[in-house]
Amino acid sequence: MVAAIRAGDPRGLAAAYDAYAGQIYGYCRSVLHNSDAAADALQDTFVLAGKRIDQLRDPQRLRPWLYAIARNECRHQLRAKGRTTPLEEADEPVDEAVDLGARLRAEEIRTLVWEAFEGLNSRDREVLELSVRQDLDGADVAAALGIPRNHAHALLSRARQQFENAVTAVILAHHGRRDCAELARILDGWDGTMTVLMRKRITRHIGQCDICDNPVRRDARASDVTHAVPGAPPPPGTPRSGT
Repeated sequence: MVAAIRAGDPRGLAAAYDAYAGQIYGYCRSVLHNSDAAADALQDTFVLAGKRIDQLRDPQRLRPWLYAIARNECRHQLRAKGRTTPLEEADEPVDEAVDLGARLRAEEIRTLVWEAFEGLNSRDREVLELSVRQDLDGADVAAALGIPRNHAHALLSRARQQFENAVTAVILAHHGRRDCAELARILDGWDGTMTVLMRKRITRHIGQCDICDNPVRRDARASDVTHAVPGAPPPPGTPRSGT
């Protein structure tokens, strides 16, 4: 594919689009939270890839190189809207997640993952999206983010921990308030959306509460559901690169 793109053969870029567009679109949507914006970033990614192909030193690294371009396009859109880019967002460390027992049924896991995913900041969502859903290894995640490999591993480890914390928070929010008056107070007026702030408040509470620190409330282990990070296929009618 790389040789064909470099030679100006439109079939090379079309083949790359067919191979990677769905995954890259899912990543862009996870960062931008907007289907139209993600489709624009996807299209721009492949246009730029065609123009900058000579900058790709190792043809075997085409996939993470495309993610790096897509990430820059997403950052450009976020800056244009005056929003903070994912890797620039900070978050303080929190206590380890509580062991929540065996698994939920498959249909419950899917709902749990969606709710917990919303409780992460955008940096952690981005790292999990690349590693878990897009199946990039440590070196490829580092290349896509433009950071050293050891930094990428540290970010991924932290993101997984935060996701487990978010899973625990979701389960407690839905099923723990009857057992703990303080948790019920924290959740008073809660609209059911697991925000970053609510996840932090519940996680902080867990570390201070004897009742919530030893829950046997649901059949779920947070580490069993990290593989199910939400994603999406390309939107209908997304234009093919090279057409």
